[in-house]
Amino acid sequence: MNVLDIVFISILLFSLFSNFLSLPGNFIVALNTLWYGIVTGFHKYSFSWFITLLLIAVLVELVEYLLITMGARKYGASRWGVVGSIVGGILGSISGAFFSPVVGAIVGGFAGVLLGTLIVEMVFKKRSFTEARRAIMGALIGRVGALSVKAVGTVTMVMIVSYKLFL
Repeated sequence: MNVLDIVFISILLFSLFSNFLSLPGNFIVALNTLWYGIVTGFHKYSFSWFITLLLIAVLVELVEYLLITMGARKYGASRWGVVGSIVGGILGSISGAFFSPVVGAIVGGFAGVLLGTLIVEMVFKKRSFTEARRAIMGALIGRVGALSVKAVGTVTMVMIVSYKLFL
């Protein structure tokens, strides 16, 4: 195993945990695979195979946001409440990561979803606390589902890439 392979594998492993830091782990896998292909002259796989991997990454990302949106909307969140939950989740994960890289990012992500939805629904949409609480519950359920799908998608991509390159 050479240095190139070690760097590639290290980035693949980082991508598995990056979803919990609100980083797009599936795109990290895809870009890492593109970089590896360019450096090696696409010796072990073709560029069209990489495009397929990139399409999987895009699909996983779309499903993530769809689940958050569906969860929040099902429980009564406004469109702006959904945006507040997504932006709040991203900002919460980033700020939480400064306190604790993994646990802080997870807790911060959920707190961000809660606060983002609450602020938008109560302050900007002038909804009652009961209505905002229902929207928050939907956004949190959507976030759990989205993180689960994203984690499974990234693990699947890492397994596909590892199988293709190293077996």
